[in-house]
Parts: sequence; structure tokens; C-alpha cells
Amino acid sequence: MFIQDTIIFSIHQPRYSIFKLFDTITVLYQGGMFYYGQAENVLGYFSQQGYFCEHHDNPADFVVDVLIDASQKPGQLRKLRLAYENSYMHKNIIDLRKKQLINDNFEGQTNQKSAKLGGSLWKEIYYVSRRTLKNTCCNPALFVSQIAVAIIIGLLIGLVYYDLEKTMDPGVQDRLGAIFVIVATQIFSTLTALEPLIKERVLFIHESNSGYYRTSTFFLAKFLCDILFIRTIVSIIFSIIAYFMTDLERNVGRFFVFLITIFLASLFGSAMCLFITATVRFFSKLLI
Repeated sequence: MFIQDTIIFSIHQPRYSIFKLFDTITVLYQGGMFYYGQAENVLGYFSQQGYFCEHHDNPADFVVDVLIDASQKPGQLRKLRLAYENSYMHKNIIDLRKKQLINDNFEGQTNQKSAKLGGSLWKEIYYVSRRTLKNTCCNPALFVSQIAVAIIIGLLIGLVYYDLEKTMDPGVQDRLGAIFVIVATQIFSTLTALEPLIKERVLFIHESNSGYYRTSTFFLAKFLCDILFIRTIVSIIFSIIAYFMTDLERNVGRFFVFLITIFLASLFGSAMCLFITATVRFFSKLLI
């Protein structure tokens, strides 16, 4: 009974009886390739380069000694490197690599032509939206943190602009300043979603390239079940705190205009986050 498993292990200074069991030998030094071929041919190859192995020497130790000796002589290491690059072994690897690239490109074009999306757009949106909603509910840290940020910022703005005067000169100016700060904070508060989005980018690229769903499906599901859901609740909580603490006009219609404005500002910030994560690969570059 054979188990088709790959076992990777390291043998330090193998003796000759173990060396004879090797099929292929790869000789590397300082990131360069100096030999790749049959183990039985390694001594003959290095003898062509002027290095001869004594009968009592271990071939593995001999190869290591060759590289150490060559590294101590100016130009000798480069000579060995060029000798391998001009050898038939290196040319065979190049030819095999070219054939593999041609086959990979052909298979990729064939798979791309034959790939078909499994379901309709609405079916994809349903399943991806359900998964997104489950992820949001099972990982409430982002949701809770955004609500906490909305409450804290709302209280801070409310304390700074608490009970503004209802006069023409300072009152109007103070309210304009308060509205500007409120809109700006709502836009920049969405930056907390950058890190989760950049982590989802890898999963999205893998699933999209595999033909699981369309690109539009991912963004629609993200908008409906994540951005729209969280932003609506956060905007309502923030608007209630900031609107009444700053003593803006106590009118139902004006309050809903304020709420819609805050909600649209939050959506704009979320859209900017999606745009940034779609163009930047690493989180360390997102905040630049």
C-alpha cells in the first residue's frame, strides 16, 4: 500500500550510502544555481570544471568544498555560474519552462472561454448577501466599534457646540461650523472599515477569478448588507445625539433633512474606502 504524500525533511552532511539514494541534485550558493541534474553526473560535471573528487571523498562534502574554494578565489565563482548557464542542463530547464508557459497560457485561454457563471445575478446576490450578513453578525467588533465611535463623536460635538445661541451673527456662524465638523467627521469615521475591506480583497479576487460570482454581485451585496445596514444605524444614532445637543431647529422635516445629509456623507466615505481598497494592495499604504 502506497500513500501519495510529499515529505519534506533536511539531511545534514549525508554519507555516501544516503547520497546514492538521491535522484536529482540542486546546488545553490548565494542565491545562484550552480548545478541541477542527475546525482550520478555531478562528479563528472565538476571534473569538467577542473575539480576532481578523490575516491575516498563523500560527493556531498566534495560539492560543498568546491563552492567554498571557488568563493575564495576572485572570478572563480562567476566562472562556475557561467559554466552552468551555458550547460545543457540549464538549456533543458529553459526549454521546459517555455513549454510550460505556453501550455499554461493555452489552458488559461481555454478555461476562460469555457468558464460559465453558475447562477443568475439575483441568485448570486442572495447567497453572497446572506454570507455577508452572517459575517457581520458573527463578527460584531466592527459594528460595535462604529456605533461607539458615532456615540463618542456625537457627544464631543454636542459638548463643543452645546446649546448654541439663536442669534444672527455668532449663532449662524457657530451652526455653520458645527455642520461642517459634523459632515467631515462622518466621512472620515468610515476609515475604520479600511482594514477589513483590504482583507476581503484577497478572498474576492480568488472567488471572482474562479467564476463563483460577478464583480457587481460582491459590491451590491457589500453595499446592501454591510455598508447600508451599518451606515443607517450609525447615522441615526449620531444624528439624534448631535442634532439635539447642538440645539438645531426642532422640526421633524429639518431633522430628517439633517439625517439624510449625514447618511449620504457616510455613504460617500464608505464609497471612498471601497475605491481605495480596490486600488491599493497593502494596508500600510492605505492611510498615506
